[in-house]
Order: sequence, then structure tokens, then C-alpha cells
Amino acid sequence: MGGGRGRPRAALGSLGRSDPSLKPGGSAFEATGSRHHGRNDRDRATGGGTHVIEQPELREGETLLTTIRHGLTELNRDKRVGGRIDVPLIDEGRRQAREAAARFDGTPFDVAISSPLRRAIETATIVTGLPEDALVIDELCTERSFGAMEGLRPVEVRERYPEVRYLRIGHIGYSLNPPGGEPFPELHERAKRFLARTLERFGGRRILVFSHQNFMQQLHGAIRGLDPWTSLEYDILNCELNQFHLGPGGELLGHRVVQLVPDAAKHPSF
Repeated sequence: MGGGRGRPRAALGSLGRSDPSLKPGGSAFEATGSRHHGRNDRDRATGGGTHVIEQPELREGETLLTTIRHGLTELNRDKRVGGRIDVPLIDEGRRQAREAAARFDGTPFDVAISSPLRRAIETATIVTGLPEDALVIDELCTERSFGAMEGLRPVEVRERYPEVRYLRIGHIGYSLNPPGGEPFPELHERAKRFLARTLERFGGRRILVFSHQNFMQQLHGAIRGLDPWTSLEYDILNCELNQFHLGPGGELLGHRVVQLVPDAAKHPSF
């Protein structure tokens, strides 16, 4: 699945001009309901082969911003706090990314942005077929810093840092005060800065962003106009795709979720 691609895509060379060969295709775009913890209304990939992801027809000034979370890492598998630890994908994560690539193959985009962390970059190159030097690497979309908690399992965090407080939503406990880490209000502001800068640089195009769960929760929340805490109600699985249709002023016109890897839920967030 990581070999030849089904249709040419626009790389960085297309920025700053319209490429008529890459018009959004498909039928009318439908906004879907938000997917909370515990709900199962994702659009799941069913079966193999190329399947172009449906996109809305963009009118003047409109933007299509699509996010994809990275594939599985050893930290995800072992239920250890990841944060800024820079680990690659494991074999299963690469398999997920290849499966996502097959599902995504032929879907047009104009620019691909990635977190600087290896797991996001590796996922981006597999899914898009672009070399690393064709990606836009943006520090603003790196994962949340968990400070001293990084690399630890939840039980180890509780033993070493009993002062850490949690907000439990569904099956996930979100740490509110990680020692030396990034509080959610700060992460939310960073996501808003990333969104503003991305729309300033690439607005009016089809943008892909490869990043991480906690950051993307806040980015999605910023797009929706939510606060940092409500943003946490929307869990994101490995290689999950979220597509946001934005108006000229950044207003949300439509949203859909596509789970590119049907079995991603066997490694739930924690």
C-alpha cells in the first residue's frame, strides 16, 4: 500500500496559485454530528481499495482543513504518557498508516503540515506519499507537554505525583496540572495561534494537518468555538480523519469524521 499513488497530488510547489487539476470532487458535503466519548457514529472504512474521501466544493475564500492523528507508537501500545517524547511508529502503526493511505489515496490536497515529532512526520509521509522535505513542519502543532509525567504509566504517575488532579471524561482521565507540563488553557491558546497562522498562510486551500490527540482536541475545539474543557469531550483515535469546511472568516460550515483504520479502537486513549 505504500507504493505508487492513484492520482497526482499538489505539493508545496502549488502554493500561491490555483491548480485546476485538483478541484474538490464528490457530491454535496454533509455536516455530521459531533462524536463524543463512547459514541460510535464514525464513518468507518469498510473494505480495501482506493476510496477518495468526499470533499465539499470550495467557493471563493473557503478552506478545507483536514486533520489526521498519527499511527500507533510503543507509548500508545504500552499506555505510557507520550507528550514530547519523540518516538517513531511501531510496525502496527505503520500498518495503520498504510491502511489510511489506501483509504485516502486520490483525495486532493494542496499543503500538508506536520508536527515536528517523528510519529506525525512518518504518518504524514506514508499517507500523502510526499517526502519529508515537502511537508510544512510547524512547532505550534506539536503534542502537549506533560512535563515530568512523560514516559510513565498512569499508576506510576499516581505514585510519584499524587498532587496531579484529573478531569475524567468517559474512560479517560485528563491531567490538569502535570508537573512542569502545559496546562490545557495554554494548549488551547497555542491551538488558536496555529489555526490563525495556518489560515493566514494557506486559507482558501485544502490543508492537511498531521498531529496528536491532545493538540488536535484543542484545535478542533478552537474551530468550534469551544472552551478548553468542552474540547476534551471529543476523543480522537490513531489515524482518525476530521474534515472541517471553513468559511472565509473561519466560521465552521461543515464537519465530518472518517475512521480510516477500522480496528483503531482496540488501542483506546487512556
